[in-house]
Amino acid sequence: MFSIILFSCEGSAVYQGKWKALDCEGKKFEVTFTSKEITTKDSKRETVKYGYTQHSIEYENGVSTYGIQLSDGREYQLFFPKKDKSVGMLLNENGRTIYTLGRTAYVTYDDIYKLD
Repeated sequence: MFSIILFSCEGSAVYQGKWKALDCEGKKFEVTFTSKEITTKDSKRETVKYGYTQHSIEYENGVSTYGIQLSDGREYQLFFPKKDKSVGMLLNENGRTIYTLGRTAYVTYDDIYKLD
């Protein structure tokens, strides 16, 4: 078991870029992370932007978790349960999934945790 916690201000290059996202109701979104901003776009092309800072990184047994805080004070975690960082989840401060994230396709919670 190995864990490291680091602090930073800008978002990690690991998750920067565009993601295909599904919320808990199965609605499709596009989420884009830059070094300081998150943009969400829904199926109607309505866009919302949030400023954020990254305040932690944790690695444990191949699992990576990045702590971020929005400019309005809300805190979230980007959780990557596998060494493959092409799928992950955006979790709220209570650990509930807000979005499942895929680099190339929309993925469900079950897709992320399916057996290889």
